[in-house]
Amino acid sequence: MSPSAVPRARWGSVYRRGGVHDPALRHGYDMCRRATRSTGEIEYAVSLLLPPPLRLAVWALYGAVRAVDDLADTVGTETHGAAAGAGRVERLEAWIAAFDADLREGAGTDPVRLALIDTMLTWNLPPEFLHTLFEELRQDVHGRHFATWGEWRRYNGLVNTPLALRTGSLLLRAAGLPAEPEALAAAVPGTAAAWQTAVDAVYLTDALVDLADDLDRGHVPLPQEALDEAGVRRADLLERRGTPAYERMVRDLADRARNWFDRTPVPPVLHPAVGLALGAYSDLYRLRLATLARDPVALLHRRPALPRLARLRLLPPARARAALACGLYPFTVVRGSATASAPLPPGPALGPAEGSRPTAARRQPVTAPAPHPSGARPPEVPTRAMPRHVAIVMDGNGRWATARGLPRTDGHRAGADALIDVVHGALEIGLDYLSVYMFSTENWKRPADELHSLMYEIPQLLRRLLDDCRPLNVRLRWAGQRSRLPADVVDTLVEAEQTTRDCGGLTVTACVNYGGRAEITAAAAQLAHDAAAGRIDPAAVSEHAFARYLHVPELPDVDLLLRSGGERRTSNFLPWQATYAELLFLDTCWPDMDRRDLWRAIEQYAHRTRRYGTVPRTRTRPHDDLAGVPAP
Repeated sequence: MSPSAVPRARWGSVYRRGGVHDPALRHGYDMCRRATRSTGEIEYAVSLLLPPPLRLAVWALYGAVRAVDDLADTVGTETHGAAAGAGRVERLEAWIAAFDADLREGAGTDPVRLALIDTMLTWNLPPEFLHTLFEELRQDVHGRHFATWGEWRRYNGLVNTPLALRTGSLLLRAAGLPAEPEALAAAVPGTAAAWQTAVDAVYLTDALVDLADDLDRGHVPLPQEALDEAGVRRADLLERRGTPAYERMVRDLADRARNWFDRTPVPPVLHPAVGLALGAYSDLYRLRLATLARDPVALLHRRPALPRLARLRLLPPARARAALACGLYPFTVVRGSATASAPLPPGPALGPAEGSRPTAARRQPVTAPAPHPSGARPPEVPTRAMPRHVAIVMDGNGRWATARGLPRTDGHRAGADALIDVVHGALEIGLDYLSVYMFSTENWKRPADELHSLMYEIPQLLRRLLDDCRPLNVRLRWAGQRSRLPADVVDTLVEAEQTTRDCGGLTVTACVNYGGRAEITAAAAQLAHDAAAGRIDPAAVSEHAFARYLHVPELPDVDLLLRSGGERRTSNFLPWQATYAELLFLDTCWPDMDRRDLWRAIEQYAHRTRRYGTVPRTRTRPHDDLAGVPAP
């Protein structure tokens, strides 16, 4: 079914009122909605009581995790063996890695990931929070075993409580409160403990409800201490024996969860519709506890459904009251970043860079890149091992010239030749983005005669690039400040951007009069100005919103930062974009380098394992198919 056919017309107003207008994004949210409906009986029913923006967020957070869980939630390894278990792990890890990549790039093709990323940007949710959810899925694949109640609660605190806190941040936003849940918990005694108790109540209930599914996979989700307290043998559970001790244990655990719910009342400061939804959520969980306590043996064989008549007594009145509350107290949300459905206002004029161009299919070069004089051809690097964005500090021009008894200006001219060759090599190997450090804000400290020469050589280099770029379908961008640059340099940079703005084969960003700290400072100043003018909500500021104020807002994160000339530092080059860049320092001076050095650097990059703060999840090397490529 095409995205345009989904969702059905009955959901159109929900997506429209939730600020989602892009058909592909609607398709992703609808997939999350259906996953929530099929796996979260209570969560879906309660989501229908929420204002549309919150409803979409619940679908994305809950439905995306459930959709991903389907990748791993198949028949257990006891039936299909270790190979099947490894396959589930690989599918799950591949999805998580793809999500991380899509989040960094702000784009993707998977509709569920699009909806999840849109929710993160809309509500300014930290990326770290999602990895706690992914960790729960990993544990579901491998099986969780808790020896004590203390271990069980610590696991909830690490993996499940962050979901409650992030949901709490959505509810606080709905109430018009800018504080994060952690800040509120620190300010109000007992709040953190109450939230933890509520999470424990939900997950203890879910452990009982999902008991049959877990037993199918050979897992017992309850701590061993709970079994020992009740005199229940683990083997009896796995063999589905409904002993009297087991029935007493289920009823005792249901009472424990009910008491936990009683200790966590609904906060009184929320949007009325949100308060109604939380009240209904608590009531439905109490109903679920009463249902499972009536027939504990049935839990060994199937997931219990909520009694239909009880649901009808509870939900229709709640829906009517929620609809009235939403009508009396309209709910709006200021999106935290540029998204497909509601972009932020245009970015500030920090330099000549214009706003992001629309996403379009990449086009092949009109003219093929000139081959290297040696006849060398680029190596075959798998797509998944290729960096998307390489940044180069072109260092060593002056030293190269001095070592040969030449004026330093000759080194800059030779460096221009090297850059032209590297651009052709970047096209040959299929690189998307190449950023080069041409002139830094610190370079103004150089001798006056060298500065005079550079201000002549830079426009010459740009014109050479421009002559190549248009037939090669290369787009030129400028990152840097106008101040102190001669008018002809500024004019050349502006012309290069304007005349190549429709090219799509490779984007080359010329960093001229650029300083990373200056870029971040200027972005912060403009963001503060917009916040003071009421154009952006300070509570909605996120990394993604901040990035819209940088010189080239659409420039993706740097994957590989390469520096020639023997120095071992980054020199204030793209600090925001290169936070997670792989670093490679070469002793060769820039004029002695060419496209083959770029290719070798990319080969080394292909063998590195990028963790982004996590750890490898599989023992296999991620790029073992790079036959013939020496490891660094």
